This record gives sequence, structure tokens and C-alpha cells, in this order.
Amino acid sequence: MQLEKILQDLRDRVIHGSQVGKRKLDLAFARRELDRKLLELGERFRNLAREGRVAVPEELEGLVAKVRVLEERMAREEQEVARLQREQPSET
Repeated sequence: MQLEKILQDLRDRVIHGSQVGKRKLDLAFARRELDRKLLELGERFRNLAREGRVAVPEELEGLVAKVRVLEERMAREEQEVARLQREQPSET
């Protein structure tokens, strides 16, 4: 009788733990999907703002400016990488 109770309690804990684990996994997948959608939203907004099709709210102007600076920096870095690759020393 006591062993049955212990086994039932153990089974209940295992089931509960697996339910918690599944919910945590579902939450992680939802977080990843939200992150992807926020990234997509930001990229679309940035493109619309660049094209002048949407006004940038004052609260976002600083962030938009930082993004622009980073994009310009990346473009310079990409140009530098391409230049360095073209100038690879020849093998002798």
C-alpha cells in the first residue's frame, strides 16, 4: 500500500515536471518567433523610413541615427575586407 502511494507520487511528479518542461520549451519557441518578427518589423520600418514612406517618431530618431551609423560602418568594413582580399599576397 505504501509503495503504491510512493510510486503514484513519483509518477505525478514526473508528469508535472514534463508538463513544466514542455511549457518552457513552448515559451522558448514563442520567444524566438517574437524575436524574428520584431527583427522583421524593424527592418521593414527602417526600409519605409529610408524611402520616406513613413515618418520616424521623435522617440525613435536617436535609434534610427545609430542604426544608420552602424550600417555605414558595416559598409566601410565590407569595402575594407574586399580590398584586403583583392590584395592577397601571391604565393611564391
